[in-house]
Amino acid sequence: MLLFWVVLCAACVAAPASALERVTFKRDGKSQHVDGKIVVEAADGGLLLQDQKGVLWAVMPEEIVSRESDAIPFRPLNERQTSESLLKEFSNGFRIHKTAHYLLCYNTSSAYAEWCGALFERLYVAFRAYWKNQGFELGEPQGPLVALIFDGKTSYAKYARQELGEATNSIIGYYSLRTNRVTGYDLTGIERAGGTSRGTTAAHVNRLLSRPGAERTVATIIHEATHQLAFNCGLQTRYADIPLWVSEGIAVYFETPDLRSKRGWRNIGGVNRVRLVEFRRYISRRPEDSLETLLISDDRFRNARMANEAYAEAWALNYFLIHKHLDQYVAYMRLLSEKLPLRYDEPAERLAQFKQIFGADLKQLDTEFLRYMRSVR
Repeated sequence: MLLFWVVLCAACVAAPASALERVTFKRDGKSQHVDGKIVVEAADGGLLLQDQKGVLWAVMPEEIVSRESDAIPFRPLNERQTSESLLKEFSNGFRIHKTAHYLLCYNTSSAYAEWCGALFERLYVAFRAYWKNQGFELGEPQGPLVALIFDGKTSYAKYARQELGEATNSIIGYYSLRTNRVTGYDLTGIERAGGTSRGTTAAHVNRLLSRPGAERTVATIIHEATHQLAFNCGLQTRYADIPLWVSEGIAVYFETPDLRSKRGWRNIGGVNRVRLVEFRRYISRRPEDSLETLLISDDRFRNARMANEAYAEAWALNYFLIHKHLDQYVAYMRLLSEKLPLRYDEPAERLAQFKQIFGADLKQLDTEFLRYMRSVR
């Protein structure tokens, strides 16, 4: 489906209006109806719609059966409406846990949902404060941020497989650009342990997940929640051409909280030991054009053999630029934040944008990058 939009991206324009559009289209022999706002309209009539739940719909022109504009302005669902919609979609044993900025729809223990909600809120405060301190004022999410928490891997996989396919078995949580939701499952197993969740508290869950062996598991939850914040607070735009070295690097930069701290993030930007070890292992056989290939293409992240090294280098590059070239880094983030959905840059354009901010001598920057990362302790 996205290939269609890549081909037409040059002919796409962002829709200026926010009127409610009512679109009926036919896909796989079935008629579907979406009420929402037009995010992008292609020259031939193809649409990218955002419905009131925040879901993005890419509709090809030949699929459209009818379309009409309503005088009613588009408004995303509010907290009550979102809760009702979630409980209608997930009716069998699911409940809603509300926090200041999140709605967690869950069918596991209340203690686990409360623990996740508290963790997300700590991330929310830390994430916004961090960028404010860098001189980048973020916007507010349009509505409540939604997280789905299943009671175990089986129920999670049944839902997630429609988006993740065969990769579901190796992924314990994810953020969906399409639905704008973070999805995961109870990582403690309390709810599935024959009723032993009675009397369990969020503090008990925190103790379980503060153990050394659980660190990477918790990091995954935060990694995906960081993506959600970045795409809902104005740092990045869904379906915009944000290089993966940036979006994934930022998520890795934030991903490890200190669960012993009530604030959760006492040391934002601390050294990610796992990624540092991976990057240093990679340096010994790192190609001369490694930095350039990371900047101009996302291919390395999508190649199973190269993905770990790409994530490690993405973290290292973000870490280096933030610590040594902060003003330019923030300027680059501003540039990326202005990108529109479904406008895809050629590799040369990506490279030119990077050099516009950080300078034309990529080889010199790469030498500085490697020297600095060898000194990190």
